[in-house]
Amino acid sequence: MPPKYKFEIVTMDSLVYSAEDVESAIMPGAFGYLGVLQGHMPYITQLSAGNVSIKKNADSPVADLEWKVSGGFAKILPGSVTIFADKAEQINTAAK
Repeated sequence: MPPKYKFEIVTMDSLVYSAEDVESAIMPGAFGYLGVLQGHMPYITQLSAGNVSIKKNADSPVADLEWKVSGGFAKILPGSVTIFADKAEQINTAAK
């Protein structure tokens, strides 16, 4: 089980999501989807429009939450990920 990290999604209006117990996230980077686990090297990337999948258990076959973003940036540090999205909307995920 990978260590957990802090994950946030921020828009111009507000903090729309925050969690301290995320193990895995997949987001739409400018050059393709990017997966992030705790300990990832520091990285800033532009985001394309697409879905952000968040898992609180990296081994789970289904994401706990999904957000649709219309672009923006992501700041990735070894213990945290912050997405600065132009727009973000939560998508319903499949029941577990």
